[in-house]
Amino acid sequence: MTEAARPRLTRAEIDEIWRRQEARKAEWREELRRCVAESPAPLPPDLRQELVLLFNSDMRDILRSHTGYPLAGKRDSYRSSLAIMRRSLRCLLDMIARFEAEALAEDSNLMGAQGEERLGEIVLDVQKELFTCTNAAVSLVDHARRVSEAISFPDYNRKRVECFGTDGLHEFVVSLRVLLHHLRIVDAGWNLTADYRNGDKTASFVLSKETLTRISSETDKLSSKAKAYLAAQPSSIDLRNMFADYAARADSFNDWLTFELQSERIVALRDYDSIIAEKVLRDRRMMYHAMLGNWLNWKRPPDPHNHLDRYLNSEQLEAVYRLRRNSREQVDLVISYADREGVVDEHLRERICELFRRSENHPDGDADSGA
Repeated sequence: MTEAARPRLTRAEIDEIWRRQEARKAEWREELRRCVAESPAPLPPDLRQELVLLFNSDMRDILRSHTGYPLAGKRDSYRSSLAIMRRSLRCLLDMIARFEAEALAEDSNLMGAQGEERLGEIVLDVQKELFTCTNAAVSLVDHARRVSEAISFPDYNRKRVECFGTDGLHEFVVSLRVLLHHLRIVDAGWNLTADYRNGDKTASFVLSKETLTRISSETDKLSSKAKAYLAAQPSSIDLRNMFADYAARADSFNDWLTFELQSERIVALRDYDSIIAEKVLRDRRMMYHAMLGNWLNWKRPPDPHNHLDRYLNSEQLEAVYRLRRNSREQVDLVISYADREGVVDEHLRERICELFRRSENHPDGDADSGA
């Protein structure tokens, strides 16, 4: 049939064909979504394989129907909240440590007229970190609770009491956030101490027990345990000591919970995670195959030796170059250092070896496409 005789589709006909194709794809995706929603974890191998072969965005959209999806969302939010909490605690304690070093330095003028502005900035920074820490603590409590409501941990309450104790410190930190956020900004004041018997000097920030006690008497926002903790404290509550103690307790509990979240008994979560991991691995492997296939078709492929310092540290580079250049042993060692996620399969390994071998032909420069 000649070009002139070939029937031409109108724009409307093309649009209709495209619309029908999209409708069929949508129906297929909905059928996959239904199968995922109705299948208990772990998913059957054939269904799992269909998911992994999809575009990443389509697969993740369909996986929202997986029974592990809501668990993963709560778990991931908890992890993020935990990371923020730990960073907030480090920032507060580091800020106080830097204040102490600056205040106690031999040539320090921080406490004099010349240091007034600088001291004001430090006080405000510590106040900010105190606000951040208490908010992060409450957020972490909420996210840990959401996880424990979605996944049964028989020892959750026992470990919480075991790690946080019964003296009310945990409740006091949580209540302090309520005071700062809703009722009144409680100033943290700096405090210098000196032991003239041994010459030891310290500098920290403190909260006034008297002020906190007065505020707590005017509100019902403090729990009985928080009030008991406050009553047991000295007249000045040292922020460094209090939050260092709290950080240790929180780490103990959250290390336990993090470990429990990795348990194989949480079948739905393990299955969901493994599907995501398999998809990520497959897509990265496919990308590396494409790149290597392209480079190996060049007349002069890239020289991998010119780029190793971007992926290996100095000790690793030294170990690599103790081996014969471009030998299988050298390439295997490079892969063992650089491939932290297990992307390289045997086919990729052979292609990488070929790339290294090809660099022997052009030892003085990097690649061009040879086009």
